[in-house]
Amino acid sequence: MPPLRMDFLRRRPPASLLGWTLMVVGLVGLVLAALDYAQAREELQSTLDRAERQARSAKARPRSAAPALAPALVSANARVSAAVAHPWGKLLKELERLAEPGVALLGFEAQGNTRQLRITGEAKTMAEVIAYVDTLRLSPVSSSVVLGSHEVITQDGVQVIRFSVDMAWGGAS
Repeated sequence: MPPLRMDFLRRRPPASLLGWTLMVVGLVGLVLAALDYAQAREELQSTLDRAERQARSAKARPRSAAPALAPALVSANARVSAAVAHPWGKLLKELERLAEPGVALLGFEAQGNTRQLRITGEAKTMAEVIAYVDTLRLSPVSSSVVLGSHEVITQDGVQVIRFSVDMAWGGAS
């Protein structure tokens, strides 16, 4: 019987050429990445330094007064401000409260600061249109309501009446 050989500490095989090649390629990649990082860090630092210098020079310079606005621009801003200052929230809440189940509202067009509103909608019958116009006339926010136009159109095989209502509002503002 041959003697029993127990080798608890076996020798490792020598590294292959592929292993050494991969290690060298990895080290080259590491060096290139480190150089790229260092260059990016230098660029960042120079950008931060330049921004700091600009901030210091801006603080040192005296500030000039704001330029005077042209009178036409001031009056245009005043007109826009007056148009926006209307109580639109109250009007829209009232229109939402007056919504009728058979009437679909498609759009609202405000006519500048004159408190004129054009409402566009659709209904299945003319009776629903007339009922909606009457409901608008009885509203406390409306001062004048006129059915501006209406036409019968066919959408997806269903006939509907598209209408527009001109409304002067501001009765309860």
